[in-house]
Amino acid sequence: MININLLPPQLKLQRIAAKRNASLIGICVVIVILFLVIGVVARSFESTIKANLDTTTSNVEKNTSQLDEYSDLQDLAFNINDRAKAAEEISKNRTIWSQILQELSNSAPGDVQFENLIANADKSPNFVLQGNTTTEREIIKFKDKLENSSVFNNVSFKTATLNDEQNPNVQTAGKLKFTLEFDMEQRSLSASVSGAQKGNIK
Repeated sequence: MININLLPPQLKLQRIAAKRNASLIGICVVIVILFLVIGVVARSFESTIKANLDTTTSNVEKNTSQLDEYSDLQDLAFNINDRAKAAEEISKNRTIWSQILQELSNSAPGDVQFENLIANADKSPNFVLQGNTTTEREIIKFKDKLENSSVFNNVSFKTATLNDEQNPNVQTAGKLKFTLEFDMEQRSLSASVSGAQKGNIK
């Protein structure tokens, strides 16, 4: 079969140009559609990235806030711990005079009477005790009890003089007047106090 084109040359050229233009328009339409698709995909990708970024930023801020709160709690815990240690140290170094005097009274034999007591926790000797008794034996017993006590140490016997028996105004006439010097034990008194409550201190 033979096709014979009897169209004039000008018409042939116009048809060729029309086909070429249609092809170019088709290509342009495809390119525009492609760019639109790429734009939509890019916009969707941008929205996704922005949403993820916002979520990540929110999580970071939340975690930072929690870390700040934890840091504040940690500082508060350290502060409480420091205060507890300071209170414990003060408690260890605190002198409980009522318990010390009770121990001193428990250490004294029945024939020993106190006349004067000078106490100073910051100066050695911590105690200077003046008293009177009937015999030197009672003074020695008193000194031994103080030395064996868990509250006192460094006990030293200073003086002993006999009161004037001829003076009727002196109630202690005929008794020995003595002076003892001693210190407090420098450890915590809690164990000693506990022992005293249980009757272990003689």
